[in-house]
Amino acid sequence: MIASVAGEHMVVLGSPGTAKSYTIRAFAKLLDAKFYSYLLTKFTSYDELFGAVDIAALTRGEFRRSWSKIVEADFIFLDEIFKANSAILNALLSLLQERVIYDPMNGEARQVNIHTAVGASNEVPEDPELQALYDRFAIRVFISYLEDDKLLLNAIQARWMQNNNLEPVASMNDVKTLHNFAISLMSAKIKDLGHEVYKLYHVNVVPLIKSLRSKGVIVSDRTIIEKLPKLYCAYLSLYGVTLDNVMSATYELVQYLARNREELQSIRKAIDEALGEVAELARKLEKAKEYLRSKNLTNAKETLKELLNYDVSKLEKTPWLKPRVEAIFASARQYLEYIQQVEEMLEKMSKSM
Repeated sequence: MIASVAGEHMVVLGSPGTAKSYTIRAFAKLLDAKFYSYLLTKFTSYDELFGAVDIAALTRGEFRRSWSKIVEADFIFLDEIFKANSAILNALLSLLQERVIYDPMNGEARQVNIHTAVGASNEVPEDPELQALYDRFAIRVFISYLEDDKLLLNAIQARWMQNNNLEPVASMNDVKTLHNFAISLMSAKIKDLGHEVYKLYHVNVVPLIKSLRSKGVIVSDRTIIEKLPKLYCAYLSLYGVTLDNVMSATYELVQYLARNREELQSIRKAIDEALGEVAELARKLEKAKEYLRSKNLTNAKETLKELLNYDVSKLEKTPWLKPRVEAIFASARQYLEYIQQVEEMLEKMSKSM
């Protein structure tokens, strides 16, 4: 959903038989979208994927291509995408980035209808020649076979006991409307948050990306400047433009930038370690709220003061966490002001009695 609302592409990496093509096909059905699927090999020709030369036109001295349905599809699924030959790989670079296919025979540029492409592969591409194509995919998902018994039972039940004739629940017009809203959101100023979304993105996301780069996690400028902002706004469009989501989007989305499973583990470990102390601050804030609800003003005030005594200089090496801590501090100060008002009111009442 995030990829489609952002108008970006996704690649799924995992073993055969994990429902990669079924999932995207089902998703396309739910949106009543035009769907195109093809399994690529190193022997797949350009004509097979994009359409053969129109022989009838050729006999009249005209060179035209009978384009395949790939040019009209809203969603495209390309299985084993990294096994394609160089001619197809070159065509896919422009298809994914520019939404254009260049005919190698006459140089004709054919605009395509594609909204989102999903690639699939059993393995992470290691060949340097594949890295430009790999970088076109803003979201990378690593999947494995189901191990949890409950999930396996649900999957078996869905396959054999339920009607799998899916009916549309929305349309591509709905997706494109939400996409346009997401794109417009980047330059919008959020009154309650006091800044334009692109500034919130810069403050919350960029420091974390720079930290990951310093640890060897490769994130291209194309991703930071063009692709990730669209994913960020798509997330906010789907889940709501709130202070919590502005920060949560950072930790949710950055995991999809990993180029392999090792990087994914490194990113998750960095986030878990960094959020440790911040998570403790959030727990203290919730504890103070519980004290307030039970009318225990003394303990609530002590907990909030303890929270606000946190040494922010500890975040020097993790500056992307500062906005989250500042938001917790702001809430804590508001509750302290409320407690002070209540105490002053109680003191006046006691004096008047």
